[in-house]
Amino acid sequence: MRITLLLHCLLLFGYALTSSSNEMNLKRIRRVVGGQRIEVKLQPHMVNIRRRGDFQCGGSLVTPNCVLTAAHCMQEEQLKPSDYVVRGGVSYLRDLDNARYVKRILLPSSYNRTTLDNDVALLQLQNPLQGLHISTVGLARQAPLPGSFVRISGWGLTDERAHQLPNQLHSVWVQVMSQQRCQQLYQGYRNITASMYCASGVGQKDACDADSGGPAVNGDGQLVGIVSWGKANRCAHKDSPGVYTSVAQLYDWIVNNMDRYCY
Repeated sequence: MRITLLLHCLLLFGYALTSSSNEMNLKRIRRVVGGQRIEVKLQPHMVNIRRRGDFQCGGSLVTPNCVLTAAHCMQEEQLKPSDYVVRGGVSYLRDLDNARYVKRILLPSSYNRTTLDNDVALLQLQNPLQGLHISTVGLARQAPLPGSFVRISGWGLTDERAHQLPNQLHSVWVQVMSQQRCQQLYQGYRNITASMYCASGVGQKDACDADSGGPAVNGDGQLVGIVSWGKANRCAHKDSPGVYTSVAQLYDWIVNNMDRYCY
């Protein structure tokens, strides 16, 4: 997975592409489009997740011991936690500091890999992730309202035609749309469930390939969403907004497992 620059630097926003048979192709995931390069100190909860050395997805540090990401970022067949490494406090993908191995991967029993309903995963780390420019993010109990803005961040592609990921972290603000409008735009493609919401930006701003699992944060600095999916090869298009997993909708599952594994 690689990224290129569009008119603006694309923010990382992960989504799972689907084939013509509407099955997921997890080799490509969403990225941030239309954003700007930032230092991780502005989003200190932002982490990157690697599998066997290769960049896989973004994630959010919710306690020093746990990371929240998208379930589709995890290779479900023969899932092996020790294959995954999380890095925090880094602005650049080439920066290999602050690595922590994953100890346990938790997926909700309600997760559906075909529909991407309840697309969330909680990663328990072998050791706490702490250090300079590293801090946790709080969880929002309420979903973002239509018309409100959320900030997405990541190392995903900055252009749907790109083939190389950016080295530096990108970020952008996108606007949440109504559930009804989102369902209309994706009618016949994939169902928009209660665990999902859509957001897009004015002027070619969106999440795109390799942004999957990354955070969507509201104006109060709370985590309201997880980058999930979008139409294949359609980043920053009016008819294909980014789709996010709603943290509020899965709040109970997240908190119950955090209480058990993350403190």
